[in-house]
Amino acid sequence: MCYKHALSLKPVSPDAYAGFCRANKSICDWTSQKLDSCRLAAILESQMISDDYDDSFLDTTHVATDDTAQSSETRRAQTPPFFGILPCIQPLEAQAMTSVLAPRDVQRLTRRFAAQARASLTLEGSTPFQHYHNPLSGKRIHVGYLSSNFGENASQLLAPLLQYHDRSRFLVTCYSLVTCDESLWCARIEGKLKDLSLHSPADAARVIHSDGVQVLLHLDGHTANARNEIIALRPAPVQIWFVLGFCGTSGADYVDYLVADGTVFATPDRVTAPGTLHDVDEKICFLPNSCILNGHAIAYRELLDHPETLPSRASLGLAEDTFAFSYFGPAHKIDPTIFGIWMSILDRVPNSILWLCNLSELAICQIRRETHNFHIHESRVLFTQRVSRRESVHRNALVDLVLDTPCCNSLDDTLDALWAGTPVVTLLGRTIATRVSASMCTAVGCADLVTTSLHEYEELAVSLAIDSKKYWSLRQRLDEARRDRKRGFLFDFERHVSNLEAGVEAVWATAISHKLPTNISVSPDLSVSCR
Repeated sequence: MCYKHALSLKPVSPDAYAGFCRANKSICDWTSQKLDSCRLAAILESQMISDDYDDSFLDTTHVATDDTAQSSETRRAQTPPFFGILPCIQPLEAQAMTSVLAPRDVQRLTRRFAAQARASLTLEGSTPFQHYHNPLSGKRIHVGYLSSNFGENASQLLAPLLQYHDRSRFLVTCYSLVTCDESLWCARIEGKLKDLSLHSPADAARVIHSDGVQVLLHLDGHTANARNEIIALRPAPVQIWFVLGFCGTSGADYVDYLVADGTVFATPDRVTAPGTLHDVDEKICFLPNSCILNGHAIAYRELLDHPETLPSRASLGLAEDTFAFSYFGPAHKIDPTIFGIWMSILDRVPNSILWLCNLSELAICQIRRETHNFHIHESRVLFTQRVSRRESVHRNALVDLVLDTPCCNSLDDTLDALWAGTPVVTLLGRTIATRVSASMCTAVGCADLVTTSLHEYEELAVSLAIDSKKYWSLRQRLDEARRDRKRGFLFDFERHVSNLEAGVEAVWATAISHKLPTNISVSPDLSVSCR
């Protein structure tokens, strides 16, 4: 109602209109979503044209060679500052607008947020640090991890990195952007943990630079509390971006590499059109199998060792003979198209239900209305409230089949489900954010869970529900992948760390050789090649 009132007072208000669309998506009100999305996309395009910001310099920087490229310091000096009004939606929101925004448009939007991080520092008089690479023979590489999520919620992703790093080759320091709690996970960090929550961006960057960090890995991306102004100051000679927190490009010339894998990158639609390969602004450090590093095999080992401690279906009012589909992700990733597919699946599979979690009361009311419109009885949609991450992982073990959201994959929920032994049906999209689930399914030897069209998505979900032989064969394969890390690469945390270490050594070797960043590929045998 607040956004409607604001629009009634000022109809031409991009921020108010974006807020109105955001609020409707959060409560699953799709009454005018198609029209709203198209209008919002048009507003974004208008904003990016009218701000007169030329981001095309990154296109030429990206394709420069060692013979033609200027030094990184010269390129930074020529980077046009962005002092205009930022687009009315955040990069994270833009990732879920795949129906109306092309990957290139999301990249252009993200570049403005990255440039604004540097512009704000320019106004303060802060300038990027300079680096000189004179490594001592046999010296360990100093790796820094920068994040606002050094707490229990991050343990399943970060614990293996920090516990299993080879300390003879790497010195590890973690930098927290928020006050760190006294969680058991934090106590297990074998290295230094520094609290930068009260530091200004310039002071935080100064701490990292003074510590002598050589390779800085930013784990959050364009998310809340990420404070990208810190990395805009270049506190480390080599800076790396992950797809764990933000499934897309940084849009920045101060990030050198993006850690990814061969699945999350689609084959470029156009080779000669303006833009960059895959519409990202970093060189790629390709890891084998999957780039979704995780420690579920450590954090949630009880699912294998003590399954008797898990909750029962009866405790949640779920009949044992019911086939349970589920989606435990946020409401804003559900769109009317995929919800219609889900209702069709329910209609075709007798004695089945759809289990949704983490929805507000307003969203639940809207979903019930939509269910009624599809002539599906409301009792066939189960709603439960938000629970802890551990409880959510446990609940996934009670589900028969997880239905992923094609507009923007639910990374955490796919990871939780696969570790719980529950298959996930996903659709392979054109962007990183719509391909991460495919990466994980492939890495557990279940590439047949990955579909390429909505029709195929629906048919696979229905066939798995009604063909018990096909379903249990797939589930057995998934269970073997959880128990045997040689089969289930996704959960082989020690191999993940070894792959990442090989990549870090390769990018650092490139830096100390005074070469420009280049695409790097780590093979399963840990050999490294340049692409």
